[in-house]
Amino acid sequence: MKLTEDSPLRTSAVGVVLPVHNEEELVQRALTSLDDAFSALKGREIDLRIVVVLDSCSDNSVTMVEEWVRKQYRETNALLATIVACEASNVGIARGLGCTTLLEQFDHLDPGNIWIATTDADSRVPDDWLRMQVLQHESGVDLWCGRVAVSDWSSRVGETAARWQREYEVESHPIHGTNLGFNAQIYLAVGGFNPSRVSEDRELCAAFEARGAVIHYDSSVRVVTSARRDARAPLGFAHALTLIEMSVGLGAGN
Repeated sequence: MKLTEDSPLRTSAVGVVLPVHNEEELVQRALTSLDDAFSALKGREIDLRIVVVLDSCSDNSVTMVEEWVRKQYRETNALLATIVACEASNVGIARGLGCTTLLEQFDHLDPGNIWIATTDADSRVPDDWLRMQVLQHESGVDLWCGRVAVSDWSSRVGETAARWQREYEVESHPIHGTNLGFNAQIYLAVGGFNPSRVSEDRELCAAFEARGAVIHYDSSVRVVTSARRDARAPLGFAHALTLIEMSVGLGAGN
């Protein structure tokens, strides 16, 4: 489907939720990438908003996010940015709070015309991240699941990257909260994100599937994420990489 300036849209609003938990080293890159992704939608009749959820932050992330939000208002562009805070240390709660805040801001709109995307503060989205999701929403998709890529493996042992890549590319339907988008009406119907410290993204997608939602798994639009060892969520991506790294190390020793 071609998205043109004069075509009628199913999508009247796009909101992004970005949870942040002590990400002073990476959050600026995440925010800059979101600037570019939102720019691809500016000029259309779409209400654009972002909610940054500061979850139990004790580092300089707060200052960096606040400065970025002030920059949005100084530039008087079409993006409205909001900061909310919680002390949950829980990504499911943080994502849910961000979505609730967006939906309160969009309460004058039909939820069926609202698209919400989520990513993470250690990740960089591509320029066409939101545009491609809107294209799929326009074609009838209710849930969009993208893949991830890792650009820096310096914190991991040599064979971890190759092993992960082989295993990841044969996975048919990977799900990542850092590269996810969905229709707000169905999000509300399934009860939103569970308050889970891990697998909140998989639980939401399972609820969409049980609801009979139209799901699109996109292998082309990849969010670049971190291969770090210091995990922010238990049993998340960093944990999965550590398990692979351990298996690589054991194999090398045999």
